[in-house]
Amino acid sequence: GVQVGTCLLVSEECPIHENYKKALIRAKDNSTVVTGRSVNAPVRVIKNRMTRQYIKLERQGAKQMELEQFTLGSLRKAVFDGNTDEGSLMAGQVCGQLKEIRPVAEIFADLQEGCENALRGIRR
Repeated sequence: GVQVGTCLLVSEECPIHENYKKALIRAKDNSTVVTGRSVNAPVRVIKNRMTRQYIKLERQGAKQMELEQFTLGSLRKAVFDGNTDEGSLMAGQVCGQLKEIRPVAEIFADLQEGCENALRGIRR
């Protein structure tokens, strides 16, 4: 199996805010960070003002409730409002490889081709 959630976020059909999609496309291979490890709730996100403050709170020993209060509404800010500074821009490491907004059919065609090529390589 494969996880393709981040790839699908930049599809034409995905109803997230255009700013979120553009942030994913602009991201580099080192643009993400994992937050929430201190409270056993890891989430990979694109680094922004909100995540820098979150990490600071974690390093200061903030408890889970305080961290939850801090992030309350942050996903909505990213997904619906397009706030890329204060929103939680959840993203996998693949975002550094995303180059454009495309239809889901194209994304899956590329995935299928990649899988078929990989299988051919294994069979040799």
